[in-house]
Amino acid sequence: MTGTAITEAPWSVAWSGEQAFRLQPSRDFPGMVELDQKQAPGEGQPIFAMMHVARQRRAVIDHLCHVCGRSTPKHDRWIFPVASGGLVTLHDGTQQYGCNVPPIHKACTHRAGLECPHLSKLQESPLRVVGDEGRVIHRTDITPGLEALAKSLPAGVDVVFSCYRLFGPAFTRQVIAARDAWDAQTRARRAGQGV
Repeated sequence: MTGTAITEAPWSVAWSGEQAFRLQPSRDFPGMVELDQKQAPGEGQPIFAMMHVARQRRAVIDHLCHVCGRSTPKHDRWIFPVASGGLVTLHDGTQQYGCNVPPIHKACTHRAGLECPHLSKLQESPLRVVGDEGRVIHRTDITPGLEALAKSLPAGVDVVFSCYRLFGPAFTRQVIAARDAWDAQTRARRAGQGV
């Protein structure tokens, strides 16, 4: 941490008092079943390593800010390209950027960069999402932290745990360029420090 304390947990983070789950028909992926999670933000302690499954999906689908939970308009939608998401290999062998972390307002990126232990160590600049809404893809793989719960789910049922946005080639190139620039800056910084 950079010497600052976390003043408020991000909106998408799960809390210890929200650890009750149920299956329900998916409202966003017709014909599928999704994992729903109790809504009680502020109850107990925040679990920073775990996103609330229902809030994560809502935020990705509706472009809600990961930090504050409010809508991110097209002109104020940002991501941290090094800390978030990764390249997804498509059937034709090409790769496109997929991001499972909801977008963030520019003002909220400042707070996240200061208060998030992971982001404060990375020292990366946010990247504005411009010209590409991406398309929402559901995920049935187990969300980290829910492995024990997954063992109790009915066999043979594909359950939607989370979702992500898959972006097109132009935005993917922007993300790759931002990651390459971050890599170069990090190498230069380490070389200057004798690391």
